[in-house]
Amino acid sequence: MRHARRQEGFTIIEALIGITILSIVTLVMGSTFLVGVRAISNEARIIAADNATSDASLSLVRDLNSANALPGGPVTINSVSSVTLTYGSPAATVVYSVDANSNLIRTVGLSAQVAARGITSVVIAPGGCYVTVTIQPSAVGATASTVNVSNRPGGCF
Repeated sequence: MRHARRQEGFTIIEALIGITILSIVTLVMGSTFLVGVRAISNEARIIAADNATSDASLSLVRDLNSANALPGGPVTINSVSSVTLTYGSPAATVVYSVDANSNLIRTVGLSAQVAARGITSVVIAPGGCYVTVTIQPSAVGATASTVNVSNRPGGCF
């Protein structure tokens, strides 16, 4: 009587089970990777927005604190409108605008410099002896930053 010799290797069922397990593990690892990439991307947007509003507020606060007069009503600085401030003696004129690349541009005389990158708009709203400056970053999902700036050109309080 001859014994049937068993062949070495995997059966088709064993191979299919192995491929199925490998596929499930690969999908789980891929989805975990995507969650991590999204979290890092979101964090990068938040950091960029924070940097943009911080950079914008530095020059704006300095110029608004030094201005001879605050804007008389709410002013929006965006790609179609600007604001002009004067300060000092002799008077220096500073113009703020936002260009098509979402850069906050600070122009003194004929010299234009980027004050901050990634800014959609800036709203300056007077309130007595101070103004509220609301800076809207261009990063998707970023929230606006609000700063109160005091200025006492006429001796408030």
